[in-house]
Amino acid sequence: GLSFDESIRLFLSGFRLPGEAQKIDRIMEKFAERFTRQNTDVFPSADTAFILAFSVIMLNTDLHNPSIKPERRMTLESFIRNNKGISVDGGDLPEDFLTGIFNRIKEKPFSLKEDDEAREKVSKESSRDMFESLFVFEGPFGSSAEDRKREKFRKEREEMMAASEQMFKKRPSKNMSSRKLNLDSSTQLTDSVSPADVVKPMFDVTWGPLIGTLSQVLESSTNETSIALCLSGFVYSIRLASHSGMSLARNTFVNSLAKFTTLGSIKEMKSKNIECIRTLLSIAIIDGEYLGDSWSPILQCISQLGRLHLFASGLDSEDQFLQVGSPQLTKISEAAREMEENNGKAVLAAVNEVLIDKVFSSSVTLSARGIVNFIDQLVAVSEAEISGDTKRGISGVSASGGTKGMQGKITTSGHGIEGPRIFSLQRLVEVADYNMDIRPRLTWSQIWENMGNHFAKVGCNENAMVSMFAIDALRQLSFKFLEKPELTDFNFQRLFLKPFLLIMENPGSREDIRELVLRCVDNIIRSLAHNLRSGWKIFFSILTLSASDPSAKIKTLGLAILQRLLDEHLDELCRLSGNVEDVDLPKDLDTDQEQPLSSLQKRQRNANADDFVGLCKASLSFVQTEKAENPLPIGLSMRALCHTACYADIIAEKRVLPPVSGFQSTDPSLSGYTYTGLSDDEALEMAIWRPLLDGLAAGICSSAPSSSGGVGCLVQRGSVMALRAILLRHGRLFSVPQWAAILSYVILPAIQIGAENDCSPVNKISSESPSVSSLDFIGEPLSLPPLCDDEGLKKFSAMAQSDESSPSRPLGTAELLVEASFADLRHGGDGNLSKAYRLKKKDVEKRMVHLQPFPDSWIATTAPIALGILSDLVHVNFLLLGDRARDVLWPIISKQLSRWTVGSLLHQSQVDVSGSDHENGKKSLTNVEWQPCEAIVRIACKEWCRVYQSVLSGTAILDKTLLRSWLKTLNKDLSDIINQNIHVEEKLRNDIVESKLASIERQNAVRRGNMENDEPLPRMTHLDLLPKLKSRCIAAHCLQQYISSFVNELAPYIDEDATSHLVDALCTSKLASRDARQDEDLAHAFQEAFFEQWGDGVEEVEAALRGVSASGTGHRGSSQMFFLTQEASATKATVILLSLLYCQNHGEDIDPDSWDAESYAEPVLMRSIMDVLTEFLASEVKDGVFVDPNVWRSASESGGQVAFYCTSFAGVVVHILEAIHGLEREKFERHKESLFPMLCSLVCVQSDEIRQWVSSIFTKQIGPLIGVMEESQ
Repeated sequence: GLSFDESIRLFLSGFRLPGEAQKIDRIMEKFAERFTRQNTDVFPSADTAFILAFSVIMLNTDLHNPSIKPERRMTLESFIRNNKGISVDGGDLPEDFLTGIFNRIKEKPFSLKEDDEAREKVSKESSRDMFESLFVFEGPFGSSAEDRKREKFRKEREEMMAASEQMFKKRPSKNMSSRKLNLDSSTQLTDSVSPADVVKPMFDVTWGPLIGTLSQVLESSTNETSIALCLSGFVYSIRLASHSGMSLARNTFVNSLAKFTTLGSIKEMKSKNIECIRTLLSIAIIDGEYLGDSWSPILQCISQLGRLHLFASGLDSEDQFLQVGSPQLTKISEAAREMEENNGKAVLAAVNEVLIDKVFSSSVTLSARGIVNFIDQLVAVSEAEISGDTKRGISGVSASGGTKGMQGKITTSGHGIEGPRIFSLQRLVEVADYNMDIRPRLTWSQIWENMGNHFAKVGCNENAMVSMFAIDALRQLSFKFLEKPELTDFNFQRLFLKPFLLIMENPGSREDIRELVLRCVDNIIRSLAHNLRSGWKIFFSILTLSASDPSAKIKTLGLAILQRLLDEHLDELCRLSGNVEDVDLPKDLDTDQEQPLSSLQKRQRNANADDFVGLCKASLSFVQTEKAENPLPIGLSMRALCHTACYADIIAEKRVLPPVSGFQSTDPSLSGYTYTGLSDDEALEMAIWRPLLDGLAAGICSSAPSSSGGVGCLVQRGSVMALRAILLRHGRLFSVPQWAAILSYVILPAIQIGAENDCSPVNKISSESPSVSSLDFIGEPLSLPPLCDDEGLKKFSAMAQSDESSPSRPLGTAELLVEASFADLRHGGDGNLSKAYRLKKKDVEKRMVHLQPFPDSWIATTAPIALGILSDLVHVNFLLLGDRARDVLWPIISKQLSRWTVGSLLHQSQVDVSGSDHENGKKSLTNVEWQPCEAIVRIACKEWCRVYQSVLSGTAILDKTLLRSWLKTLNKDLSDIINQNIHVEEKLRNDIVESKLASIERQNAVRRGNMENDEPLPRMTHLDLLPKLKSRCIAAHCLQQYISSFVNELAPYIDEDATSHLVDALCTSKLASRDARQDEDLAHAFQEAFFEQWGDGVEEVEAALRGVSASGTGHRGSSQMFFLTQEASATKATVILLSLLYCQNHGEDIDPDSWDAESYAEPVLMRSIMDVLTEFLASEVKDGVFVDPNVWRSASESGGQVAFYCTSFAGVVVHILEAIHGLEREKFERHKESLFPMLCSLVCVQSDEIRQWVSSIFTKQIGPLIGVMEESQ
């Protein structure tokens, strides 16, 4: 509950901070971790608390150190400026928060508890002495003043002796060099007297003439004593300038001394030049703390020393090895080479290489500011080396100022051609290695920011050898850094590993470099996955980038790393508690109730969930969702889809837990992205599910082609299969509101977008008859998968684990189902996953794969299984959720089925697509009127049937009340769909006729000259509207046909209201279709469309019309063919339903008191029977002569052959006769007077099937009435 500064005050009140920076770093790191853990709402990250803690300590020192002048102390504005951007993602802390800290520390400094006690003791003693000086007590009640003085003297002597003893112990040993002693004394002198106050004014006046004198003498003299004096002058001048903060003077002296080394030119090196080199190295070691940007010429000289040492050893410089180009461009003259070798030998003999190494190893003694300056200059020299410009600071000539030679190479004055060198880059790696473990994390993060950016830049260098060295150095440093586990709530790993990500993001990086980065990531994960914390985010981002890489090799390697992650490091990825240090978890020994999570556990839960979401997105990035110039191999996308099932299994097994706070539904790129309309707990649970579900939804409606071997839309179908497997295996985990979100935001938008985006010819295919489909190539929905304990799936799992290309770990339930489904799809199986283990790779060539005529059509390949998910979910999940699922979930499904059956006005809906070009990464549906094509209509109608079958198959798990309520809801919705479809059909019919008449009127007006030919035509003509009308007719026919298929199971559970609604809808369809088939204007419109389709060829038209009526209205594609078929299917469904109700036997499944089904069905049924038989007989007499006898071979198949009433209703007559045959004797006798004449007339029809049924009826029903028993027949 304490404020931040008061917490530090309390923390530091019990001990004194040590002098070593590394110890201070660890202490404040622990403080920041503990404070963030106990105060979750103050800072978003322990990094912020860590940085601010250091800043507060510096503020306390600056405000209350007496050696700092008041005018130079930190102000409030400076304190706020120093703490800019220390919050998460570069944000700022509240200004009033920082102001409060500043004011409280300014008012009251930090102090140790023992210091406070000492001050209090001194105050008390001084008060007592003052009191005793006024009143002197002697005798037995007190001691004399002399005794008290003696006692005080004794204590002071003891304290002085103890202090002296400590000073002797700290005295330098005898073997310490005199230089060290002098340095200490000079440091003490510096601490006591500021050079800026004493020396600076004098030196500021004299340094100009001084450097001129020293340079002149050093240039011209050969006397060793004079040279030594000059070099001493340089040393002291540089030291004075450095300590006085005179950067111009310091830089001038250092640059001048560097030029006297002659390392920037190729000429013979004298002894004084070598002495200059030794002096320069000595300055770097002793005065490095104060050199600042003067390090640059020193490091350039050291770089050239390294080059000379190689020449002295008889080796070429590394620029000769690293130079890319022709050999003649990399050679120097023999004389220059000999000169370089001689100089190198002279330097090697006089300058020990250990001295050079000490310059870099001594960097550990530099202060935070000193090491930052040193690193900055070393990075700058490294950049110059790599660019071939290493002598600019010590020769006065830049490579850029030279002349361009062959192939654009730059030649410097007198130095030949320079190539890239990595001497300083190597030294940079050494410096990083020296300082990594001893520097405070705050200081190290500042150092690494510059170094990391440099490594990232060099890693993208056009020279392969240079870039590979940089990445390998990064790898080695990363291994060392990651050996130390990261504390909770810190992000140092993410900062350290960021250069790898920068290299992958750089568009100029080469393929081999990106591959090397992935190899490094792979090696780190294999060796140090147990220590990774915040570094996972960088690795997941790198793997995500590899999915969009132009190179297929990089893509394959990226997914292989992900696969190995799942196979070998799943435990590290699925840690539940993380690295909990020094935390006593709350326990309730008296009850079994779960105790509230601590703030640390909550933060770790959120971090783990965020990492898991990053992993999911990395895998989903390998699922191709958009067209691309370099598409992903289909095999990679299919393997990534298997990963999604694995992640679902992990969530279901609670190996990864949802976050405990921070959910939102606005920005997919932020943590906690979930669905709206849920409770807090439900929303948090969906935060780890949504990335998976949205990614699969994007795969379902992918616009990328994914055909292979004649099998199309593999990614789209694979996404459907993966989503289906996850929802069927783990659907029990979701509540009704969560299911509503999944349907509304995932499944239904995905399949709608997929249908909308399909521009294949399948959209325009139209059948010539509702009963004879031209779309037989459309796929079928998948059958329900076997149970988890199915023996066939167990065999497949065992076989998969033995396969080298499959994971060696045990497969989860959803992952196993996806693997089996993909094996069945890949090997051309029959959909029976219990036998998937038989589909071995060696038999693939022998297996027949059915090629699809439209492999790239989403509607033909994916739509059936995508929409089929709905009936599967009803059967497996929704029925078990009871009335609430029926009331909440079914309306959502029914709306989509209605949209695909009848069409609708599309509302704005979106599906998340990671990495797409759409705004906010979403695919959207436009708000326009949408009418489904015939293929979609047929798929939707079949799904209506499957939903009914799913509910009717639930008799074993549902009680009768719930089953009846489900069926009542389905019947009402289906009746509404039929009525809605008929309404649209009638409107389209009227529009077609009006458009046709308007077209005729327009043509007549043109002939009369009342209208110009170039008048604009209407947006939609009657020929454009005809396909939509045909789709409505087909929708009505298919629904009515499917009702006939399941009405036997439905009849025992249907009530009076549902029956009335359904029968009324069927009668409405029958009457509407009758009116349509009798509409002559509509018939002419259909005929015109027919001729438009066939063109002007007389022979083709005659062939199409051959064998039909003279008017041509009986051919396929005519209005008679469509609407007779619709009328027949409506009548058939009505007859079957009513006959079942009229003839049913009341058993235990029927409640006899519910309603009188027999009385309801009898009049409607008999009226329908008489109407059909009467018109059938009339049509048979009138039109039967025009019908080929072969058409009558099977009455059930004759409806799609010729458009006559007698052929279209032959199947209906068969069902009527079947119903009459099944009537009880009493019921038949009740209607014998009306039925007998019709039966007698049916004896003469051409259909053998009808005559056989009539004969059977006479035998069973008529025979007993006239005394002829069946046995005697």
